[in-house]
Amino acid sequence: MMKILFKFYGVFKTAANTSEFAIDIAQPLTVRSVIMQLVSLREFQSLRPLLLWSGSSDPRPNALIMISGREINALKGLETMLAENDEVALLPIAHGG
Repeated sequence: MMKILFKFYGVFKTAANTSEFAIDIAQPLTVRSVIMQLVSLREFQSLRPLLLWSGSSDPRPNALIMISGREINALKGLETMLAENDEVALLPIAHGG
């Protein structure tokens, strides 16, 4: 088992009702896979509409995603593989006009 720590900011923190959450995963997973696991948990269902873009599995239009201090687009995007004790920070991107 690997432990991954999620950190929530802004509206994600409010929706998750916590500022951080550790999740144990059985095998190395991509950022996309672990985010999908997170939003499938009953206690984080309210994150799904805020995080995922129009029912897709893409959180990037709504969130800046950092893996242990590095933005995922500087890595391999949603296909970045996570390692033991990585920290996944989810920061909301403000939309408006």
